[in-house]
Amino acid sequence: MPSLSRRFAVLPALASALLLASCAAQAPAEDGFAKQAAQKLLPGQESPRISGSTGVLAQAAPDVPAVVAPAGPLRLHPRPEVDCDQAKCVALTFDDGPGRHTERLLDHLAAADTPATFYLLGQNAQKYPQTLRRMVVEGHQLGSHTHDHKALTSLSSSQITHEIDTAAAIIKDLSGIYPNTVRPPYGAHNTQVDALIDAPLVLWDVDTLDWKHRDPAKVASIAMKEVRDGSIILMHDIHESTVKAVPELVRQLKRQGYTPVTVDELFDGQDFNSSTAYTSRNQIR
Repeated sequence: MPSLSRRFAVLPALASALLLASCAAQAPAEDGFAKQAAQKLLPGQESPRISGSTGVLAQAAPDVPAVVAPAGPLRLHPRPEVDCDQAKCVALTFDDGPGRHTERLLDHLAAADTPATFYLLGQNAQKYPQTLRRMVVEGHQLGSHTHDHKALTSLSSSQITHEIDTAAAIIKDLSGIYPNTVRPPYGAHNTQVDALIDAPLVLWDVDTLDWKHRDPAKVASIAMKEVRDGSIILMHDIHESTVKAVPELVRQLKRQGYTPVTVDELFDGQDFNSSTAYTSRNQIR
């Protein structure tokens, strides 16, 4: 099947290219790096990563949403493509946001040059549009966690469709990115739910239970005990304790030879089909 990471790289690359142009006057290039980085942002090239940001918006072209401008001189760090057939890949995923701690999480991820996948609630996305735009610019993946976190297995077909379509429309309108994967709330799905979702359903095989214990040390210890090659780690960026856990968790993962990737990158080159639930790179449920 076509490369997922390349298929969905165009809009983030365009947004970053616009950001680069708007900030060029106040971000002097070092050894021609800015020029080289801009060339790398053409469709089909490496996805960008930007270190440091504020809530200041840069004006974008009419068909592209405004994006979050960097706090200081622009630093684009193109991230090489990762071959998860060769590397030990792991996907960090965050549910239920964005929330008031998500910007701090993005700071941590930028400092560690680490991508993540955010399973967003439509109702929360509406409250933090700038955060969504920052996620796109910094190379993270946006997924849907429905509009308001109802258990889909308890809903009628029309209600399920409403939950999925409403969240997708909000995320697309605010970020310019259509969420190409869905995480059903509570991981609850059945044949009816699967059939109505025209996207892969992404579950997890590592549950940090961060919502329950609210202990940063436990988040890292549980994740490191259960992680394996191809794992999908479940966390929630609405909890401050989880955000505090991320720097140490990333350090431990990298120390053990794991490469954090987005969900799209984790499944790149694999069968990754709509109406099918996945718990890790090699597991279907």
